[in-house]
Amino acid sequence: MDGRRRRARIAVLVGSLLVATAMALSVVPVANASPPAGRLRLGHLAPSIGAVEARIEGPDGAASSTRLAAPDVRYGTVSGYLDLAAGQYMVSMHAVGSGPDSPALISAPVRVDAGASRSLFFFDSAPEGRPKGRVVDDDVAAPGAGLGRVRLVQAAHAGSLLEAQAVGGPRLATDLGYGTVTGYATVDARTWDVRLASDGRTEDATLPVGPGSVSTVVVTSAADGALTVQPLVDRPGVTAATGGSAATPVIPRGGVPAGAGGASDGPGVLPLLLALLAAPVLAYGMTVLGAARRRR
Repeated sequence: MDGRRRRARIAVLVGSLLVATAMALSVVPVANASPPAGRLRLGHLAPSIGAVEARIEGPDGAASSTRLAAPDVRYGTVSGYLDLAAGQYMVSMHAVGSGPDSPALISAPVRVDAGASRSLFFFDSAPEGRPKGRVVDDDVAAPGAGLGRVRLVQAAHAGSLLEAQAVGGPRLATDLGYGTVTGYATVDARTWDVRLASDGRTEDATLPVGPGSVSTVVVTSAADGALTVQPLVDRPGVTAATGGSAATPVIPRGGVPAGAGGASDGPGVLPLLLALLAAPVLAYGMTVLGAARRRR
């Protein structure tokens, strides 16, 4: 009987260790998860300067985290969204090929908040006579069923005004000056013909608006003065087949989507397996020890 009690005590000890290990592993993914992320988009909309390198320093001024966002950014270029940890950043643009200590041609601070989307556009600024950064909030809330939302960024023809009319729909811009970002207009989800007029020129463009989508349309000017329309996706539309988003979730809590090489939100399978193994071991040990006590 003493041998059986010894085995029971060992079983209780092993089971307790398995439970403790499972509890510890269930906490590790949360502790090691990437910090909550926000999204930042950069746009070079200052025609007075040429090609540049875009650099991001941060969060909160950490020089070691300085990185090159894009090596050759020209007027009219707007990046996709960058997923960044929440914090304060400094975004700067430098001459192409310049060294890491080269002075910035343009720089601007920007705050990235967890779960938020922002755009930092660099425009020419007439009063100061040099380019200047402007941070705008991107409202990615879903519109109603069968609808989309659209806003305009006027980055063409400094000194001229832009008119934008959705044919058969709302007026998207009236007397819109260079460097202006409109609010979002809600429109039916379909492909729209849009008529643009600026600086004595009238041009037509098409703008596809998917159901549930949110878009930012950047208007720039080509070398010959022609208007160029660049639609950007703030929020993708929904697919007809599933009714879900056409893309992966914008900002998963772990910083990257689970299964894509980053930390997921859940604790994983191993803690659960250890807990399942611990249950019968503990049950055996406790049963034998309990029976032994009752016989005393």
